[in-house]
Amino acid sequence: MIGVMTNLKSFTALALISATLCLAENQAPFACNLRAFQPEQRQRWRILLDKLYAGATQSRELADGYTFLVDIKQMPLGEVAEWIELERRCCPFFDFVVDVHGEDGTVWLSLKGRPGVKQFIEGDMPKLRVR
Repeated sequence: MIGVMTNLKSFTALALISATLCLAENQAPFACNLRAFQPEQRQRWRILLDKLYAGATQSRELADGYTFLVDIKQMPLGEVAEWIELERRCCPFFDFVVDVHGEDGTVWLSLKGRPGVKQFIEGDMPKLRVR
């Protein structure tokens, strides 16, 4: 429990520093703005995020983020696009890339961006990085 609290305090301090720096540079802070959703949109975003957590079967570290192999049987391509549309409303600091490979049918979703985005993913979306 102490380790969790220490990590939470460290992450909170990092978020506050990041928000201050982002405001000075006219960039969106590394914080999710769940007020960007109507209540039904927030519910749908949560459902899709849970599907992404379940459907991300592999992850690869990138210099500026992560890429995830998405099992389209668990989260079809249309739902990946729907999640991106919602996620970009609350987290405008992400850059999204979807690679759809025709012959083998794989779908890779990349979340990346400016310095600090990778650490945000590590702290806020640990379920995506477990594989």
